[in-house]
Amino acid sequence: MHQNHKGKRKGFTLLEILLVIAAIGILAVIVLVAINPTRQINQARQAAINSDKNTIEKALQQRLIDTGQYPVGLDGVQRRICSTTITTDCVDLSGLIPDYVAAIPSSTTYTVARGNDGRVYVNTTETAANLSCPTGYIRVPGNSLYQTKDFCVMKYEAKTGSGTVAATTEAAWTPTVSISQTNAISACNANNTGGATGYGLINNREWMTIARNIEGQASNWRNGVIGSTDASPTNGGLYRGHSDGSPANALAASTDDSQGYEGTGNANETPVSRERRTHTLSNGEVIWDMSGNVWEWTDNTILGQDKPNNSSGLFWQQWTAISNFGTLSYDLTRPSNSAWNSTQNMGQYYAGTVTGTTNFAFLRGGRWNSAAVAGVFALGLYNAPAIADNSVGFRCVVR
Repeated sequence: MHQNHKGKRKGFTLLEILLVIAAIGILAVIVLVAINPTRQINQARQAAINSDKNTIEKALQQRLIDTGQYPVGLDGVQRRICSTTITTDCVDLSGLIPDYVAAIPSSTTYTVARGNDGRVYVNTTETAANLSCPTGYIRVPGNSLYQTKDFCVMKYEAKTGSGTVAATTEAAWTPTVSISQTNAISACNANNTGGATGYGLINNREWMTIARNIEGQASNWRNGVIGSTDASPTNGGLYRGHSDGSPANALAASTDDSQGYEGTGNANETPVSRERRTHTLSNGEVIWDMSGNVWEWTDNTILGQDKPNNSSGLFWQQWTAISNFGTLSYDLTRPSNSAWNSTQNMGQYYAGTVTGTTNFAFLRGGRWNSAAVAGVFALGLYNAPAIADNSVGFRCVVR
């Protein structure tokens, strides 16, 4: 009897075997990710940190509702919360215990600040803990008020050459000027090659993160007193950098952070000169020329009709005269104290006259002859992104 074996198969084809192997590989990857203990631990720790941040914020808000005030020292500067190991330049929240919280969370080191919108912002100093800054860059502590994690910024204003941009690390280098915002963005982005990522032109929130940090350090005030005025008899105010027009040009930086007056001719004056070009951050890092020397582009634009303004119509305006911030806000433009202006060397604001749908790019800091206009909070909204000016430079960040 003849049997028809047609259609019967033995074993598997090569294609079927390859498909099974591929499927097993995919399943193995999924299982490894699912049971990755490091990933799970990190996720659990981050969840705990977020919970603790919310606990502190809610406790502070409830205390405000009950008492009408925040704890002493809680202002627009991001400061660490006091503890048994942190006792200076910190905010004491022990008064929240036990009525508003059983204990101050200590799963990590937290910082706290109050925005001018009345909200409390809690952050952790461990944000971006694995961030490594390239040569010529310094680390900046993040600020939850501006939704910034720790980031790296050029210590000096940028120097370009041969189509690339580098951090100015040599005293003989002067900052690049006559560059448009458009080209400054391209210059910073050009660093994202050869596996490097995260480079970009500093943006306004990052600038404000640095500026608010600077204003909160007594060492950045001429007489060591936060909030002091520049005029006699206090001889205070923030250092405002090379801004007196002598010499009438941008200056090269120096590797001597302890001096800070490179090229200005103002070293060793009594009382101490406002022309110091360096500021020190809360983490001890030193940054040059955040005020004076040359204006600096930030990676932001705004329509003329959306700019801050006041009724005076003046070009240069004190921050204390601004009440209409357009589409911006108090905290995106000016110092934490609403009474501070150029008498504390905060800088001024230039609105210009063009309104409507014209696009304007952000300039910050002032230049070598800006005088009282210069300051870490100085803001100019008068140039289009394509304009190049011999008093305008830039600096890059790594996020």
